[in-house]
Amino acid sequence: MQADKTIERIAQMSKEAFAAKRVQLSFEEYLELLLLRPYTLTRNVHQVLRDMFEHYGAYEVDGLGGKQRRFMLFDDPGGDGAAQVFGQEPVQNRIYEVISGFAERGRCDRFVLLHGPNGASKSSLVDCIRSGLEAYSRDEACPLFRFSWVFCERGDKGELGFGGKLSAAEDSSLANMDDRLISSRLPCEMKDPPWLLIPKKRRVEIINEALEAATEEDRARYVPSELLLKGELSPKNKVLYEALLRSYKGDWRQVLRHVRVERYYISHRYRTGAVTIEPQTTVDAGTRMLTHASMEGLPAVLSHEEMHEAHGDLVDANHGVAEYSDFLKRALEANKYLLTTVERGFVNLPSMTVALDLLFVGTSDEKYLAAFKRDPSFPSFKGRMEFVRVPYLRRWSDEAQIYERHLASVARSSHVAPHASMVTALFAVLTRLRRPDVAAYEGVLAKVVRKLAPIEKARFYEDGTLPDNLDEQEQQLLRESAEVIATEWDGAEDEFEECVEAAYEGRCGASPREMLNLLSEVAVEKHGECILPMDLLEALPRLLSDPTLYAFLRVPANGAYGQSEAFITTAREELIRALSRELRSASQLVDEREADRLFADWIREIKAFGTGESVADPRTREARQPDRRLMEDVERLMGVSSGAEEFRSNIIRRIAAFRLGNPEAPLVLRELFQVQFRALERSFYRERESKVLQLVRDSMQVLMGTGQELDKERREAATAFGTRLITEHSWCERCVGTMLAWYLRHHEEASD
Repeated sequence: MQADKTIERIAQMSKEAFAAKRVQLSFEEYLELLLLRPYTLTRNVHQVLRDMFEHYGAYEVDGLGGKQRRFMLFDDPGGDGAAQVFGQEPVQNRIYEVISGFAERGRCDRFVLLHGPNGASKSSLVDCIRSGLEAYSRDEACPLFRFSWVFCERGDKGELGFGGKLSAAEDSSLANMDDRLISSRLPCEMKDPPWLLIPKKRRVEIINEALEAATEEDRARYVPSELLLKGELSPKNKVLYEALLRSYKGDWRQVLRHVRVERYYISHRYRTGAVTIEPQTTVDAGTRMLTHASMEGLPAVLSHEEMHEAHGDLVDANHGVAEYSDFLKRALEANKYLLTTVERGFVNLPSMTVALDLLFVGTSDEKYLAAFKRDPSFPSFKGRMEFVRVPYLRRWSDEAQIYERHLASVARSSHVAPHASMVTALFAVLTRLRRPDVAAYEGVLAKVVRKLAPIEKARFYEDGTLPDNLDEQEQQLLRESAEVIATEWDGAEDEFEECVEAAYEGRCGASPREMLNLLSEVAVEKHGECILPMDLLEALPRLLSDPTLYAFLRVPANGAYGQSEAFITTAREELIRALSRELRSASQLVDEREADRLFADWIREIKAFGTGESVADPRTREARQPDRRLMEDVERLMGVSSGAEEFRSNIIRRIAAFRLGNPEAPLVLRELFQVQFRALERSFYRERESKVLQLVRDSMQVLMGTGQELDKERREAATAFGTRLITEHSWCERCVGTMLAWYLRHHEEASD
């Protein structure tokens, strides 16, 4: 009985959902909907895709050269996040621009080719678009409709649809007739939108009239697509339509009785509006004749018509996305049909020509593109393609998210300690950076880029961190030149292993796939144990053992750039820096807000000193002269040994310049004067370093069970220190001691 109730409840919910989603309509019901939503229901696929990007929204993130727009579509809102793309904001924006261009023109006449090195997330970008489209098609913002032809030769009242005079009841649509009375149903494999059944001369007039009552936003966005203006029914539908029109002596309304409008959803799994075409040599589409067996139940008037229907990848993908995976691995002859197909929007098949409404998108490795560019056919393809470069990531925080997700899936029985992903991501990013070409810069900027070490360039890309060895003018110039430096190599070509190919930054380096394989190996080896960042540092040399396996090891080094072995040492040093920050925080001996307060006090004093004004004492609120001792103490902590007056003047000028250029923006001193803040914090730490190290040693004693030798106050402080590392910094009881021992050993080695 319980099962019966459950089945009944599910059945009722299914009926309600079916009705609410308007899954099946007569043409008249569909026309009413079309008149209510003329823009939504007449969009071509590129207009749908453009609107999908905007439907999911966007937000700002930090990126190379400053803030960048990130589309939520690439966070995989339509799935479970498994297809999420980390970073690649410039690529996302480029794809959006290309699709928006197609939408504004009302047609697509280009093949979009995503190209870049292996593992750079080309396929993942397409996966997100496809997954988003699947979810969007299920939303009421994007109902998609096609139609079938329905025939019913004989029912309870005699013949329905052919022969004899029709009663009022029989004059209604067959769309919602009981399926038991339907003798035949012919679906449209091309997914023709039902409005193609409206005669071309009246079609645009009807839509324009409906738009007059539409929202202002819909009217503003409406661009009549080429499909709407010139579109025709697909060949099989055209044969059926003409035959019925003849049979009904031109009565269009009677023809529409046989139309069942059906809502459909994009589905990659079921090949509905989303298909991946592998690098094969078979044809992507074809035709087949409808046999007598497949036409059983059709009216006699149609039995003598010769009908063909299209089939294949392009047909299944129509009104959606056709992805050509590893496009240039296919034989070039197999791709040549795309020259006319993409440009004209039609594909010529053996017995018919069919119109396509598709986003043609392909992926290709950079090596295959380099070879393709030297083929005589390339100029013909070039004019019909939009090239979108997808490089390796150059910000290690973006790369680390890829590794964090992977470790979470392969190391389920192990605790992954903090910074494990960071050290591997930093190593990978360092292998991808190119040494700045000093000859490409002028004046002071040339001097600045000459100084940039790989880790300094990586930090600059990461969060805009400026090197400590630059003066005020150099810092400002570097900050303003972020985009120039990030795009310096975009148009470069180099010869590598007797092949001339693109040499943009992010073209070469350790692939995420190679790094993920290494992480998997470590996860297997550490099964059930903690995976520590030092474990991954120890594993990194495996990547350097065989240059024949990894192309980035064969790229010639250029100064400090390309020195993969040295980058392991750099990653170790960066780990020590990160651990030092955590230990300072957990010790609570260094107040992280102290530098902010002290710098703000110093700014107040030097402003008043420069203008000869008095200062309101922060405690008593009484007027007093600027505190010269405070000024000198802070400057000493920042390492200002001479030229204090000029140094102060530069600081005040930078604040004034910021206010002038950003009148509405809040002044964040830590962001504007990051070099000075780092100097202050280093000074604070040096003054308390011995106490922090003693706390580390005491904590290790407590963890090893020998803390009884410590006095009560030290033992309690050490216990609280270890607890904060676990609760606030994500270490665990098993690995925190190993981390502390490693830190002490390497700190002492650095001191020696």
